[in-house]
Order: sequence, then C-alpha cells, then structure tokens
Amino acid sequence: MPKFTTNTVSINYSVYGTGIPVILLHGAIVDFNYNYIQTGWIKSLSENGFQVIGIDFRGYGESDKSNDPNFYGTTNLADDVINLIDHLKLENIGLIGYSMGTVIALDLLNNHPEYFSKSVLIATGDGLIGDPPFIFETLLPSLADLLSYETFPSHLPSHISAYWNFFKQIGLEKEAMIAFSLAKYPPLTAEKAAGINIPTLIISGEKDLVLGTGQKVAQTLPNGKYLEIKEATHFTLARERETHLSTVTFLIGD
Repeated sequence: MPKFTTNTVSINYSVYGTGIPVILLHGAIVDFNYNYIQTGWIKSLSENGFQVIGIDFRGYGESDKSNDPNFYGTTNLADDVINLIDHLKLENIGLIGYSMGTVIALDLLNNHPEYFSKSVLIATGDGLIGDPPFIFETLLPSLADLLSYETFPSHLPSHISAYWNFFKQIGLEKEAMIAFSLAKYPPLTAEKAAGINIPTLIISGEKDLVLGTGQKVAQTLPNGKYLEIKEATHFTLARERETHLSTVTFLIGD
C-alpha cells in the first residue's frame, strides 16, 4: 500500500480500480483490511463503477503511531482524510464510514461538504449527535480498559470482549490503541447536523448493542435516509448482502 505524508505524519492508503471515487473509513480497533477488504467491499463497489480508496487511520496498519492521545482525535483524523483527497486530487467523492469511521465522516460532511457528493454511515447510532446512551466519547475510554487485560476477558459481554479478539487478531499496537481510545471525539450537535445537506444513508443493525440505531440522526439530516437491517448486529452489518446492495444503490441513484 502507498503512503503519503500529512503534517509530518505518514498515512497508509490504497486505491482499487477506476471510476467514481469512494473513500472508506474504518472503525475502532480494526483496520481497513479487516473492516472492508475481508468483508467484500472492494468487489461490491468496484464491480459497480466505483474507485475504492481505503485509508488506515493514524495508529493503524502501516500508518504512523503514537502513545499520546493528542496525536489522535476527530480533528487530526479528519484532516488526514482531507489531505489524502488533496494528495490524490479527488472531487465529487462518495464517503462511507463504519462505526468509529462515522464520527470522522460526519465531521467531514460538516466542515468540508464541498468534497463530497453522497455518504453512507454504517453501524452507527444517535450518539453521533450526542443522543445518549451510545455517545462515542464516553464509550471509547472503555476500550482502553478492555485492552489492559492480558487474557481474553470472558467475564465481559460478548459485544465488548469481541474488541479484545479484534485487537489480537489484527496485531495492533496496544499502547497506540489505548491512546487512540482516550483521544477526543465529541459528538456533532444536532444543530450542525441539521445544516448538512449532502444526501446521507444511515444503516443500522436491529440488534446493534455497541452503538444502537441511528434513526434520529437520519431524521436530523435534511437529506437523511434510514435503513435498519433485521437481526443484524454491529459486527455482522459489514458482511450483510443488504448492506452492500443498499450502499451501492444509494451511491448510484440520482
């Protein structure tokens, strides 16, 4: 995967195919490969006329890492995405965020709408606009506690302990992930979300115990649309055929 440097930080990215550019933003404690490549997104998008651009957030994959929480946070991650867009000279971009990636995506839609044509926010919830109980900035520090366990925390609920397995399977750096989890990811206010006019599809899982559902976010966005997939969880949404088909249909549609 190629790299580029943004504000002295080296960021790993990848580009697949040609066509309408779509940038994919991964979740926390997973990387682009685990979140999107292994779940079939390259094929789903490229076969339908899209150029897929993947990024490993700072702290992940071959991107630079730090043990300082100030190295991470919404502003820094969003700036990396914009700098990648400028580096590749992209325009009229589709934007897909998954879980933690939806925080960064919503910030981008709010602060840099001129770059994006449509967006799809997957496995997210109303905590994006500060609606409790699933607010990212209050949930993420618990990941730092989770990663402190030396052995699998079987006493924790499965939707929480799953992140310990992801961390081990992917081979992420422990101190970097703890710092990432302790950084600042404030919710966007409902007032600011109401000013985002970019067509946006929110896809939630009916049984998402991690972030709940995002119907209120979709209702707040002037051009928001909501889809809830029956029986889907926070983790199964990435592989659900309906998630893939609905995303492609939305991005292609007028």
